[in-house]
Amino acid sequence: MTSRNDNASFTIISGGGSGLGMALAKEAAERGRKVIILGRDEGKLVHAAERIKDIAPDGIIIPFRCDITIQEDVDILCGFIKENGYNVDFLFNNAGTGLFGDASGNRSPRVEEILGSNLTGMILLTSALLGITPKERAITIVNIMSTSALIGRATETVYCAAKWGARGFTEALRAELKGTTRRVVAVYPGGMKTPFWAEAEGKDLSDFMDPADVAGEIAHAVFTTKRMLVTDLTINRP
Repeated sequence: MTSRNDNASFTIISGGGSGLGMALAKEAAERGRKVIILGRDEGKLVHAAERIKDIAPDGIIIPFRCDITIQEDVDILCGFIKENGYNVDFLFNNAGTGLFGDASGNRSPRVEEILGSNLTGMILLTSALLGITPKERAITIVNIMSTSALIGRATETVYCAAKWGARGFTEALRAELKGTTRRVVAVYPGGMKTPFWAEAEGKDLSDFMDPADVAGEIAHAVFTTKRMLVTDLTINRP
């Protein structure tokens, strides 16, 4: 693993403007990591970066508007990384949105949007960053999915389909990278109190997890563990 003293080393977090993504960025910054947070809403990213700087004033947080479902946006991000001589040591594929309702109501283009944010974006971003990272350089790819990638749930047919696809991509990527310095960590968190549930009208979130607590568990497994390799992490609410 690359030393923290490498001034060009960055942690990239998609969906970093709120919820678990912002909490992960805080954890990374507090551990001395330089962070690039990605998202589609530049205003939210700037606000998140300012909040993180309040907690870790010495940290470097770069808000970068990027729709990871659009190849051109991903290519622009990679160009920015290469032009500045940055390296990516950690990638947190965290972006994703939900879709709730009966299967009979699944319609385009909403289906494509859900598949894009939860699956296509993960594939495009991961593939692009692997392509610009020297093969001899270590990189940890953390694919944050959901317990919905492990079990089917009524009223979440498209979301589950996307997350099961993300799980398949994760397992295949791990097999492809086996024996290299590139590792893949699969994370399956349960329900959290985040904006993710905005479309789930009437959802009771009272017993859902705090994203800050979940981010702490993930960060410990990814950043802190030195003498063992955490490959899969499932985090369930009590």
